[in-house]
Amino acid sequence: MSANELPLKGLRVIDSADVKGELAGRLLADFGADVIRVEPPGGAASRRLPPFAPDGDTSLYFAFRNFNKRGITVDVATAEGQARLQELLAGADVWIESSKPGSLAPFGLDPRAVSDRFPHLVVLSVTDFGQEGPYARFEATDEVIQAMSGHLAASGIPEKPPLLIPGAFAYDAAGVVGALAVLIGLVARRRTGRGQHLDLSALEAAIQLNTWQLANMRPTLDAGLDPPIVRSGTTVVYPLFETADGFITMVILSPRQWYAMWEWLGRPEAFADEMWSQALTRMMNGDVLNPVIAEHFATMGMEEAAAEAQRRGVVVTPMLKPSDILVNEHYVSRDTFVPVEVAAGASASVASGFMEINRHRQGFRFPAPAVGQHDADVAGETAPGSPAGPPASEAATGAGPEAQPLAGLRVLDFGHGGVGVEGGRMLAEYGADVIKIETRTYPDFMRLVTGTEMTPSFASSSRTKRSFGVNSKIPEGLAVLKELVKTADIVIENNSTGTMDAMGVGYETLKELNPNVCMASSQLMGSTGAYADWIGYGPTIQTVGGIKYLWNFTDGDPPPGSNAIHPDHLAGRLCALGALAALLGRDERGAGAHAEISQAEALVNTLGDLFMAESLRPGSVQPVGNDSDQGAPWGVFQCAGEQQWCVICVRHDADWVAIKQAMGNPAWADEPRWDTAAGRLADRVAINAGVARWTAGLSPQETQEACQAEGVPGAAMLTALDHLTDPQLAARGFQVEVDQPGAGTLILEGPCFYGSEMPTPPIAPAPLLGEHTREICEQDLGIPPEEVTRLITLGALEIPLDT
Repeated sequence: MSANELPLKGLRVIDSADVKGELAGRLLADFGADVIRVEPPGGAASRRLPPFAPDGDTSLYFAFRNFNKRGITVDVATAEGQARLQELLAGADVWIESSKPGSLAPFGLDPRAVSDRFPHLVVLSVTDFGQEGPYARFEATDEVIQAMSGHLAASGIPEKPPLLIPGAFAYDAAGVVGALAVLIGLVARRRTGRGQHLDLSALEAAIQLNTWQLANMRPTLDAGLDPPIVRSGTTVVYPLFETADGFITMVILSPRQWYAMWEWLGRPEAFADEMWSQALTRMMNGDVLNPVIAEHFATMGMEEAAAEAQRRGVVVTPMLKPSDILVNEHYVSRDTFVPVEVAAGASASVASGFMEINRHRQGFRFPAPAVGQHDADVAGETAPGSPAGPPASEAATGAGPEAQPLAGLRVLDFGHGGVGVEGGRMLAEYGADVIKIETRTYPDFMRLVTGTEMTPSFASSSRTKRSFGVNSKIPEGLAVLKELVKTADIVIENNSTGTMDAMGVGYETLKELNPNVCMASSQLMGSTGAYADWIGYGPTIQTVGGIKYLWNFTDGDPPPGSNAIHPDHLAGRLCALGALAALLGRDERGAGAHAEISQAEALVNTLGDLFMAESLRPGSVQPVGNDSDQGAPWGVFQCAGEQQWCVICVRHDADWVAIKQAMGNPAWADEPRWDTAAGRLADRVAINAGVARWTAGLSPQETQEACQAEGVPGAAMLTALDHLTDPQLAARGFQVEVDQPGAGTLILEGPCFYGSEMPTPPIAPAPLLGEHTREICEQDLGIPPEEVTRLITLGALEIPLDT
């Protein structure tokens, strides 16, 4: 695939998703698909979501998530509209929709029935809770999903309310996973010739991103410990330090990073003992160490401090405001933003795309459509046929029709931490043979955080994989690794810039060994640009990516923080998405490709509408706490009991009537000016206070039941402890028990989407380090057993310690 080709060119997508999951179609359009956005005659509901351009009418929420799409109107309430949509679907490859389960059936458009009617079609349904289960028809918003997914419970500090994540965190995550689900469905169609219905739950997609909370819950309980279900803010692992002009986040995990910091501090005798090189020692003695570090940074500028720290090999990033990011030298050097006219006379800075393939940005090409802008154009077209294309790989052709969708694909996973490994996990979940490439000379630190070679977090991200232990610094080990590369379809890595080249397996080398290999790489800031050599982890991306500054209350205090490593898990899913897009492009046009995801840009792009708003009105995008311009009452409310909370969102006038009914029509709410959204927003403090008095007398579950009974988006704030027994998750088989060698019995997150033509995704234990080295060498590479033994003795290959 050449550098300027788009991998999904020729694919036609009909996109009816509204509010939730709209990013799925946008991502497919970024890859070159012809995405036709279908709206009702009055326009999509998301056109009425803030923020808005200066004209007051142009929704930046809609604009950002609908770039690169064409737009038409169809009224599915009429026979003519139903026939028109079915005509479009007959000639399309993909349909994306987000209707409430059952709501399209009266119009003859139930997604599962449509999938049966058009067997070639891949149908993606993005719903809040999935097609079935006790919550399937609940009303929800992004904030409700945040509350029920456990993210809200982990955000903030006990002295303040839990704090919602800025932007459309849950619905955009569903969009990313939805795009991935579509590509998995398309790969399966290459083998079977059939499309299928994909049932995606936004709640489950969000839980999967929740920093291994569920995986760690069962071991905590089995050990007789109190589960960490009360938010602890910015923890001692990810401290925030004040500088002369702002804040920085610092993360020191390895001894090498500690010694570099110790040298910078002037080699203080008080911290000279070797015990300080251990992360656990530093965490337990943060009250002694952190004041010294705080004094060290107090007189520096935040960007100055970060630059010098990175030069020394210490993980530090500055807390940038949206206004800082728009002019920051690194983002400017990468063309992270492009100027786009988003309304008459209004040019905004638009985040240019989530990734590059062969150095070509997969992002903005043309603006979002006006309502019905392409009605005539699309009506006059003959839809392209559905290209069958060659099979995804030679191995895949031998897979039976009931095989997993990615069966026959081989993936080499060089990931560390939470990015590459999560990309590999998503591919393993749907049938790829994912081989984790690792070595004890530089192990994945997530294996080791509890002092052994297996942890619940590692097990969650590396379930269902095989492990190949190899030391590429030994020539014989590198030679075997290169032979394995020749058998791979995909390589995923998230090492520091230049690491793969230093190992002898950079992309140019891989391409020489295997011209068909597709690689997905993800670095902190990207592999090019002013900060390309910076290192870091998810929490440090939050500061340099703009979300940390916005993830705050309006009281002037520093951001309270969260223990979440977002966007690591999201970037991992983008790695899987980029890899499969490159794979489909390869099979259409020949030759592999290299997808590159900057973790910081991934975060910036999920806040794309907010950056557009900031560029149009400088200084306008600031922390808002738990408030929203979408409506009032809105946000997080305390319930009866210690640290018990709920979320309630009133989206429109009908919701206001309904919430009054749920509250028993109290006299305080009988205020005529509150009958309009404008009146409620103007008095949001008083309205929120009134709702808070009501919720204070109810449990979170009682509040949820009262709200949902009246059709109001309201939900209890749940934790991972709640997820162990949640009835909706149980109904969908989301809590999966795994007997994990080295870690005991774990409850892991199951799949967040299912396919009508897919067997239930298998979830098996994570491998021990080097558990499959012999098997892979002897059975897959044909190396004689005695030679494998010699290479193990030499140290070129590695196997589990107890063998």
